[in-house]
Order: sequence, then structure tokens, then C-alpha cells
Amino acid sequence: MSSPDREELLVAALLELADPAGGQDVSGPMKRLAQYCVRLPGVQAGGVLIGRDREQPALAVGWGDTAARLERVQADLDEGPCRDAWRTGESLTDVPLRHPYCRARWPHFTAQALDEGFSATTALPVRYRGRQLGALNLFHQHRGLARREISLGQALADAVAIGLAYRKDLHGLRDRAGQLQAALDSRVVIEQAKGMLAERLRLTPDEAFTLMRGYARAHQRKLTEVARWIITGPADSGPFARPVPG
Repeated sequence: MSSPDREELLVAALLELADPAGGQDVSGPMKRLAQYCVRLPGVQAGGVLIGRDREQPALAVGWGDTAARLERVQADLDEGPCRDAWRTGESLTDVPLRHPYCRARWPHFTAQALDEGFSATTALPVRYRGRQLGALNLFHQHRGLARREISLGQALADAVAIGLAYRKDLHGLRDRAGQLQAALDSRVVIEQAKGMLAERLRLTPDEAFTLMRGYARAHQRKLTEVARWIITGPADSGPFARPVPG
């Protein structure tokens, strides 16, 4: 691939990975990140670990069965260079997997990576403005990756981090907007019921609200539920019935 073609592909990859559009499923961008990284010279396989909600385990994605298996080992056993890069936010480059340090620190991961035919790995953090979102794993041979390839891998990881961070922020904003709208809708219903009850029973608005709230508490009902009952229920029967003229 010529240099202009490669640069054009890199720009397209960065723009695609940084795009925050899409649903809550982040496996697609993760797979594309791993796929793009495999195209870097010297990289034989790529995988990604990304954090999700506290109740959910980390998402492990690899481009190819081999990388996927190695990422799942790190996610399931909580060990491996991806885990360390994720926790610290620091990169681990050209780590020789046959070194005694690797066998001692990541025994299960190291054994499986060597069995799969890899002798070295590079782990790069997926981070955005101090938010540690996960890590990218590049599997290669012990000869190491060129500094340019590591820099490009980090640029791709940074791009996907931007997309992920903005996606999470957008979902958070939508959730808060939905909660605010629900609260406003409830307030409108309560105000409408308060006005109707005040007119029906010849009370002040504050007295009508106190009556509604007291009934809701005494009968363990939501205030909005009582309000809707007042609005839609019969005016001449029930606890909030119009007084019978004497």
C-alpha cells in the first residue's frame, strides 16, 4: 500500500472510530478498532477490553478467534497487559511474553498467548480526558513494533475513546432529559388536579394540595396517581366528591 493510500485509510479510520453515533452496543466500534490495528505492519492480531456498567463484566472483543480468546482470558481472570494498561492509563510496549516477569504476573494469559504463537504484546490505554475506558492489545513477535506503528495504534485507540465518551455522555443526557420530562409531566397533572379539587371543594390551592398529599400518604399511593384519579374520576362520588347541596 502506497503512503498516500495508507494516510487516506488512516484518516478514514480515525473519523469512523471517533463517530459517537450508534446505540449502546459498543462491540461494533471495538471490532473495527481491532480490525484497523491488525493492518499495522508487524501486528498479527488485535483485541480490546472495554468497561461497561458496574453490574456488567468488561466487554472483550478481538479481531479473529485467537485474539478474542486472549481478551476473554483477561476479562474472566482479571489479569493481563490489557488489564494493567486499563487500570493505570499507561502503555506497555513490546512486552516479551517469555520473560519470567510475564509468567509470574500474568500466568494464565501468558501461557495461552505463547500457545497461540505470540511472543510479544503491546497494550495501549483507551482513554479520554482522564477517563479510563479500557485498553487495546496488539499481538506480535518479539522483534517489536516500530515507534510509528505504536503511535498509530494509540491514535486509533484515542479516536475510539472520543466516540465512546461522547456516546456515553449523549445517553446520559437523553436519560436525564427523559427524567426531567417525566417530572414536568407529573407536575402538570398534579397542578391540574389541585385546581380542579380546589374549585370542586371550594378550597385554596394549598389546601387542595394538602388534602391530596394526605390521602396519598394514608393510602400509600403515588401523588400523581391520586391526581389522575381526581382528573378522570367521577366528581360526585369517592373521597374527593363534590359536596351535596344542603
